[in-house]
Amino acid sequence: MANIHRKTNSASNDIKKLANTIVARLDRPIALVGLMGSGKSAVGRRTAKSLGLNFTDSDQKIISNAGISITEIFELAGEAKFREMEFQAITKLVLSKPQIIATGGGAFCFPQTAHLLLTKTLVVWLKAPPETLLARIGSTKSRPLLNNDNPLATLKKLSKERAKHYQKAQIEIDTDGFSTRNAMMALLRALDTHLTK
Repeated sequence: MANIHRKTNSASNDIKKLANTIVARLDRPIALVGLMGSGKSAVGRRTAKSLGLNFTDSDQKIISNAGISITEIFELAGEAKFREMEFQAITKLVLSKPQIIATGGGAFCFPQTAHLLLTKTLVVWLKAPPETLLARIGSTKSRPLLNNDNPLATLKKLSKERAKHYQKAQIEIDTDGFSTRNAMMALLRALDTHLTK
């Protein structure tokens, strides 16, 4: 038992050391991009906690600013209005101190938002195959783009269409088959390597 405890302690000490070296060199927010289900919220929240940074989900920010859900924004005002609101919300977030920002799946596909993120943040693409994404998402009712007869086909199409945008990210992490903790570790190591350059 003591041995397991020692291992856990040394692992958490390693994470602390790694986190401290990252935070000491981090001069901008970290923006997570990728399709829904890629782990932006779960991995982002956990990584923010280990780095001692704030975590913000840009979609949640839009919801609190608008006072209605994203589905309702799409229905009432359309996608163009939503993207404008998204850009405004993300602009406020990127101009603050280093933190972790989970962006909506389509945010990075809009040139104005992509340019903002690439110049003001460190962009990390979390990726996984559509089948994995769908398994992680579970219910698709709250996802306007997936609320149809074949959500997997939609995810495959989105994956193909958006890859060319996501590839512009400074860091790329494949989260397929990773637990949230392992994805966080992969992200921390990738940040450490990137910030050493």
